[in-house]
Amino acid sequence: MGTAAFLKADKEKEDYMNRAITEALRGQFNSTLHMAEVLVDVCPDRVWETSYNEVPFWQQVFHVVWFIDFWMREDYECDGEWRSMLFDDAYTTDLYAASYDGLLISRKDMRQYLKAIREKTARIFDRLWDGLLGEAAVDPGSLYGYTYTDIITGQIRHIMYNIGYLNGILREQG
Repeated sequence: MGTAAFLKADKEKEDYMNRAITEALRGQFNSTLHMAEVLVDVCPDRVWETSYNEVPFWQQVFHVVWFIDFWMREDYECDGEWRSMLFDDAYTTDLYAASYDGLLISRKDMRQYLKAIREKTARIFDRLWDGLLGEAAVDPGSLYGYTYTDIITGQIRHIMYNIGYLNGILREQG
């Protein structure tokens, strides 16, 4: 192996070592996001549009997806638009809203929203590296600043909790 090949191999190893944890987190995050996509795909319309514990199934999914979009931002300091897809303000993430009457986000629109978020999060993970994971992404000067690791693992937890809950509904409904 010539010098150039050794240098290239060393550079690739260094790049890998600087991203090993980031790539592990990406893999886990992408797996949970995939579960959300599958959930939307397999949910029958009759379940999608029905309320369980006073919350429509689609609303529970919207709650999860909207918070992925909210927390997984490309720029936390920018005051500009961060949402991957815009919905009317009538659509709330509140799981205790007084009424969801007249509201419905179709599975097609939810798939589109998830696709846009997948594209956004791919760009985010492409720019991250292990050295940034412990850095505060939100409120850097605050004692309670959230690191990139906090945000990513928090979203993995939130997605998995809700996937479990929603899969329970799907099993119950047959």
